[in-house]
Amino acid sequence: MPYEKLDVEASKPVLSWANHELGSREKQMASNVASLPFVFKHVSLMPDVHLGKGALVGSVIATKDAIIPAAVGVDIGCFTGDTLIPVVDGKNYSLKELAEKQTPVEIYSCTESGKIVITQAIARLTRRQASLIKVVLDNGEAIRCTLDHQFMLRDGTYCEAHDLHEGISLMPFYSQSDKDGYTLVQQNYSGRWQKAHWIAARSGLLGDIPRFPEQRTIIHHKNFIQSDNRPENLEFMGHRDHSAYHRSLVERNSYWQSPEFENKRKMALAAKAKTKSGYEFYARRGTKHILKYMEENPQHFKNAVAGNGIRGKEYLIQYNQSSQGRAKSREIANRLYTCETCGEKIKSPIGLHNHRKYQHNYNHKVTAIISLEEKEDVYCLSVPEHHNFALSAGVFVHNCGMAALKMPFRQDQLEGKLKKIRRDIEANIPVGRGSNKNIEAQVTNWQGWRDFKELHPGVQRLTNKALAQMGSLGGGNHFIELCLDAEGQVWLMLHSGSRHIGNQLAQCHIATGKNLAKLVDAGLPDPDLAYFVKGTPEFAAYWRDLQWAQDYARFNRDVMMSRFQAIVEQHLAGGKPTKPLLSVNCHHNYAEQENHFGEDVYVTRKGAVRAQTEDYGIIPGSMGAKSFIVKGKGNHDSYCSCSHGAGRLMSRTQAKKNFTVADLIEQTDGIECRKDGGVLDEIPAAYKPIEEVMENQQDLVEVVATLKQVVCVKG
Repeated sequence: MPYEKLDVEASKPVLSWANHELGSREKQMASNVASLPFVFKHVSLMPDVHLGKGALVGSVIATKDAIIPAAVGVDIGCFTGDTLIPVVDGKNYSLKELAEKQTPVEIYSCTESGKIVITQAIARLTRRQASLIKVVLDNGEAIRCTLDHQFMLRDGTYCEAHDLHEGISLMPFYSQSDKDGYTLVQQNYSGRWQKAHWIAARSGLLGDIPRFPEQRTIIHHKNFIQSDNRPENLEFMGHRDHSAYHRSLVERNSYWQSPEFENKRKMALAAKAKTKSGYEFYARRGTKHILKYMEENPQHFKNAVAGNGIRGKEYLIQYNQSSQGRAKSREIANRLYTCETCGEKIKSPIGLHNHRKYQHNYNHKVTAIISLEEKEDVYCLSVPEHHNFALSAGVFVHNCGMAALKMPFRQDQLEGKLKKIRRDIEANIPVGRGSNKNIEAQVTNWQGWRDFKELHPGVQRLTNKALAQMGSLGGGNHFIELCLDAEGQVWLMLHSGSRHIGNQLAQCHIATGKNLAKLVDAGLPDPDLAYFVKGTPEFAAYWRDLQWAQDYARFNRDVMMSRFQAIVEQHLAGGKPTKPLLSVNCHHNYAEQENHFGEDVYVTRKGAVRAQTEDYGIIPGSMGAKSFIVKGKGNHDSYCSCSHGAGRLMSRTQAKKNFTVADLIEQTDGIECRKDGGVLDEIPAAYKPIEEVMENQQDLVEVVATLKQVVCVKG
């Protein structure tokens, strides 16, 4: 069994992945939580579990209609649930519908070069009652999303919704069905239309593309629905084998041999020949047959075409001068073509091409940005490989969050630059209790400030401090690290939270919960387990403030990561902006409503990471050990969770008593970092061995990359 069931007295079981004996205080804390009446099914403990406030750090607690403020660490864009997503089965689904299914689906994604591919994604509820903004496009579509959600621009970069402006060009998604029902998608890098089943094949979803001797490789739709391009519905076949397969079906179906079916077949072929794609298909096939005939019967062909030019010229002149020929010429000259972007009717293919080029630049443009008063639950797709997805509205958007970046730099580029990089980080990103002296525009323009006045009265005096601390690291186990993976690729990593404002919000609500518990004589085993019940004003106020603090934490990391990236680019690329090869989203402490074992519950991950199927995450070790980029396995016994790090082996006070600065220097050998008494409590020996922690959660995650830090900055 991958976990053990702890022997504790509680109404609900406690499942532990720690694989070591827990102390009496740890067992008692686990028992206290598992005894609460609203705890759902069981409590899960991650491999890095250790003592915390009210609940163990490294615990995952699912609750029904209640939440414990002290058990929620503060960490952590998105779209309203009615936002439609085009799925490769040929249908459009709302994000809410996809989130309720909780199963991976194949969607359209776009590379930085504008190449559209098909990849897997999974939808999830990401925030409750979020502030919204409306983005209106020139095709009449309106998209409601959070203010910070990123839209993909025509050049492959991203811009948050609140920073979009009228006329800005977005990366478009154009699709349509041909006369035969096949889905066509326009490739942004070339402007050419491509069949979606071949996009699936060239995205690697069907395996290697096989060759069939003396046959063209085609893709067969198993259920005969040409718009259903799910990988399981597609099969490679040789074109002759495919024809033979259909003939075998005819032999088993007398209707397909009837005159009625034959007439319908001929009509369908004639209709196909009148379409652009059908005409091109038959032209290619006819050309192939003619060339084969010319090669095999050269003399017969020569005799057959003798005098063609003379005879043809006579007939062509007669036709062009006839009333029928002149009418046909006028009809072609005045034929109208519909612009798929705006619906305008344009004369001639050349006119349509010029219209697209000069009016739309082959993409959707923003026509309006409108702030909304209403708030709604919002959803997003997790797209591990490409980090963006297409909306049915016709544009590509980013999926949420950022905590680690894989950069296009190599180990040898760092030679002799580590100390300078560290000094620049410390000069540009405040650590510990520090704040920014100069507040940049992206901080003051953060849309979360407009909701500040709705927060708990106990933090209203902290406006200036919260503003100044946006883009600062803090202390404790928060860090900024420059790392290398096993292939020598450079990674940027950071971990931080919502700073003083988040802590104060938590303290205000914890105090409220404790006072309520005293009034009703709740008889809690620990005062820090005071809770709020869903449907009460206290629950609503806490949930609102928690979401705000998590948004603050996310944007705080975004600001720091932006500065961090610019510093590294200055040293390794002469200041030239670069695009990360991979970004990883990871929230270490948060609460969210999810569905587990068929029921909706509130899941609190205190010092734990969500590890649903295909979720990417980060599990850092100590400042002298390895870190890991992982992908979740969706283990439901852990509520789809894993550890958030190595976990402390001893308290900070104990670490300072047991070790010296000399020990710190020895244990961080080869790492550019502080080596003084101020960070002695973060000495690697104060943490559990990360290799053991990873060994204990093999059923929770798989390792994608192993990182080793070369620069570490702490407060």
